[in-house]
Formats: sequence, structure tokens, C-alpha cells
Amino acid sequence: MRQTMFNSEVELGKFLGSIGVIPEAYQAISETTLAYELHTTPSGNTVLAFSSCSPDYTTRFLNGGFDLVPSKNFQGVDFISTKVNSSFFINEAAVELFQQLGDDLKELENKHINSSLIITGSGLGGYLAILSTLRLHHAIDVEESNGSKKTKRPICITFGSPLIGDKAFKSAIDERPQWKSSFLNVVARKDPIASFFSSETRYKPFGTFLFCVESGGHAAFEDQDSILPVLEAMKSSNDDNSQVYDYTNVLSSIRRKVLYRGVSELGEFNLNPLRAGITLQLKEVDVLSDITNDEIGKMEKKQTDMIKRKSAMSAYDPTKKLNDMKISLTYMEWYMKTRKSEGGYYDSYKNATSTSDIEKQQLMTKHQRILNQYWKKVVEEKDIMPQKEGAKLRKRWLFGGTNYRRIVEPLDIAEHYKKGNTNYIKNRPDHYKLLEKWSDEDKKDSKTSEVTRHKAASLTEDSCFWAHVEEALISLKDLVNGGSTENEEKLKEFESYMMSAINNYSVSQDIFLEGSSLMKWWNGYKAHKGTGYASEFAEYMNNEGYRSYQ
Repeated sequence: MRQTMFNSEVELGKFLGSIGVIPEAYQAISETTLAYELHTTPSGNTVLAFSSCSPDYTTRFLNGGFDLVPSKNFQGVDFISTKVNSSFFINEAAVELFQQLGDDLKELENKHINSSLIITGSGLGGYLAILSTLRLHHAIDVEESNGSKKTKRPICITFGSPLIGDKAFKSAIDERPQWKSSFLNVVARKDPIASFFSSETRYKPFGTFLFCVESGGHAAFEDQDSILPVLEAMKSSNDDNSQVYDYTNVLSSIRRKVLYRGVSELGEFNLNPLRAGITLQLKEVDVLSDITNDEIGKMEKKQTDMIKRKSAMSAYDPTKKLNDMKISLTYMEWYMKTRKSEGGYYDSYKNATSTSDIEKQQLMTKHQRILNQYWKKVVEEKDIMPQKEGAKLRKRWLFGGTNYRRIVEPLDIAEHYKKGNTNYIKNRPDHYKLLEKWSDEDKKDSKTSEVTRHKAASLTEDSCFWAHVEEALISLKDLVNGGSTENEEKLKEFESYMMSAINNYSVSQDIFLEGSSLMKWWNGYKAHKGTGYASEFAEYMNNEGYRSYQ
């Protein structure tokens, strides 16, 4: 049987766009007035930020004033070499700028061998951040070889840093997995410096690239065969642009962006998820039309081969298993986007009657079962809190668990009430309750304050939302049939619950679709209460405020 492939970089892009450390790093650069400075961010992170280079130096760079030079000519970068890659080529500007900083920077780096440090720079300042990070990694390697267990690896976040070295430079970093995994380069489409070197040169990328556009669209790539065509497409749109790019606005847009990925963008429902993921990423950063089908095919083949190699090398890898689950989650996300004409995801699943709808429902039930089995096992084994691999991996599990809960639990609720049962929340499965509990605890423990939402959530945040709607329908039915004041109170509580969710933008637009259970409840409630009934929620619905909810 052919194995279905999934592009996990789609989920990685979502995760990177959601974390606060990236805009905090750029803010530190903006506040740096010397060649480099240490900052403490609002969330408590220590950041070593390098200032941007002078406009004259940047102009000289953009005019082709610096090229690749052999590493053997410069002793200041010999810490990068390995036995396999003993020599490499590096951009001359990077070496020149780095050597100007002297030994004071090296002493500062060594003071943070045993403490967490984020190193950052923008434009050509990114070169300095990269070399500083590599030198600190080398110093940590020396300490660990001497038996130290107190060391902490740095993280390097650059903004619009151009490619720095050739294939041997990249390979020297790839040989050390702990080095390779610590680099993130944020690249805006309109940044001319970031895309100055692309596929037509000897330069090769390494680490993760987070591409972004002014609208907030963003996509993550880790493979050089994917990164280079995107840089090439961006370079073609910046040929006449020589302005230093300010990332402030685009980073704000990313934080606000509701990432929309659905079947309406892809056409066929049964698309290959791997190719669909690549296509979505390219479309998200406005370069899909600039990249040929042959290039997309090469990206797909490269990632397919990589996935097969990883599968053959590891019998069981918790991270791989988590990525495998995203295949099922992606199918369910696409199903959600096709159900708007049927009253929405929840009601379409619950009330499927046609042969086509039942077939789709059965396919979703299959993926629902796979996901439920996986997450029940994960929760039972307490693989989420804590994770042996550390806090970053724990965050990733919590992030995946939250998405799973918000997408899959509504289908469990639909099954519960379709069978004539009531009071789902009282009988709610323990693994959902624990996932929500751990997520809430993580938010409280996080030092980064949440961004105030100004747009409707792409997924309704309360995964028990439809259970509240179902209970409201039951209370309304009892009330119409002569129920007690207890039913009245329950429905008033539901009104308050709804207004709170609307004001906080914590529910998706789909709940207001024509034919949804919520709208059926409202129409019945409105008829029972009569035209004279007044409340905040009734006013909102009567004035059709939901039509502009987005």
C-alpha cells in the first residue's frame, strides 16, 4: 500500500507565526544603538542583538561589492570547519564585519555558555548573528567534550539575512544536528537584501526559513531545494528595490493573520496532501505563479524521498508519529472548508443523508478514530507534561493537541447527541479534559501576554461549543413544552456565553451559517420569546450583527 505523505512544514509555519519570541527579537534589534547589545525582552528572554549595517555598506553589498572567499584565508572562522568539510567559501562582507568586532564579543558569548541566549540581527547584521551563534556552539561543544552538563544551546533568529556561504559551509553545519536546528531566517517578500543571492549562485541555505508577505501570509521551509526557488521568485520582484526593509509591520500582520488553508484553494478534495501542502505554502507567500510545476514536482520528490529515508531509519520516533497524525488532521481541515453550504462542519457531519455526504462522513470517521486513538494513548502515557526532550517539544505537543481537540471533539459531540444522549460535558472523555487543562496551565505559565484578538477565530476555541448549543436546544424544547424557570435561566446563561464568545472573537464565522444548529436554536428561541424580548444577544441577532462578524 502506498504511504500517504504530509508536508509538516505547513504546521511548522503556523506554529512559528504564533510565537512571540520572533517579534521580540526584532524589537531588540530596533533598540540597539551600538554594534551589539544585550537586551531582556518582556517575556524574560536574553537577546544579543546586532545593529544593522550602515546604508553605505549595504548599498555597496547590493552593488555586488562582496563575493565568496575561501575560509582558509581567514583564521577568524576556523571554528566552522570539520574533518569532512575542512574548507568552504563564505561571503567576504560577513568575515569583514565579524573581524571588526574583536575579542570583546567572544568574551560576551562565553559568559552565556550555561544560559539561554537568543542571537539576532537584520540584513547584513544577520551575518554577525549567524557567525556569533556558530562560534558559541563551538565553545559549547568544547565544554561538553570536557564533561560539562550545564551548557545551553543558543537560538539564532535573523531577519532578511542574505545567504552566507557555499555548499561546504552548509554541510559543515548540517554535520552537527544541534547546530543545524538552531537557525531561523525570517524573510519578507519585499526585502531586497534577503533574496540577493538565490538559485543562480553558489550560495546554499541552511536552517529554517519563514517567508512572509505584508498581508500576514507566511510559510516555513527547511529544504534547500524548496528555499532557493522561493528566494528566486522573491528576487525577481525586487530588482529595482534597494531600500532596507523594516519588518515591524509584517511581523504584526503575521500575529494577526488567521491562516486559511482549505479545499477551496486546492480544488479536488482527494489531493496528495504533500503536494497540496507545498502548493499552499507557495500561495501563502504569493510566489505560486512564479514557480513552475516542474520545480514543485522536484520539491515533492525531495520531501517524499526524505520522508521515506526517515521512516526506514527509525522504528518509532514520537516526533514522527505526531507528524503522521497531521495527515488525518489535514484531511479533516479540508472537509471543514467544504461544508459551508451544508450548514457547516458540525451539522453536515451530524446530519449526513446523501450517499456522497455519508461517504465523506465515513472517511472523516476513519481519520477521527486514528486521531482519537493516538491522543488517548499520548495522554495516558503522560507524554505531554512533561516531555523528556524538553519544553520546546512539550509546546509542540500542546499546540498539536489543541488543534486536534478543536477539530475532532465537535464530531464526538455530534455522535453523542445524534444517538439521543444528553449532557456531553458531564460525560466528556478524560483525554479532552486533560488536553484543555494542560493548555490552560501553559498559557498561565507563559510570560508572553496574549495578543488581543480583533478577528474571528479560524477554529472555535471552546471545543465543547456545540455541546452548549445542543443543551440550549434541549432547554428550549423543554421550555416550549411547559418547562420550568430553570430552563429560562439556562438559556439566559447560554446567551451570556454567546455574547462573551462573540466579543472575544473566540468563535468561527461558520457557527452563523444558514441551517446550523445555532441558527436553528435562535430562530426557535426568537419565536418563543416574541418580538418584545430584549437582551444584548437578542439585539445582536435581530440587528444581524453576525453578518459582519469576521
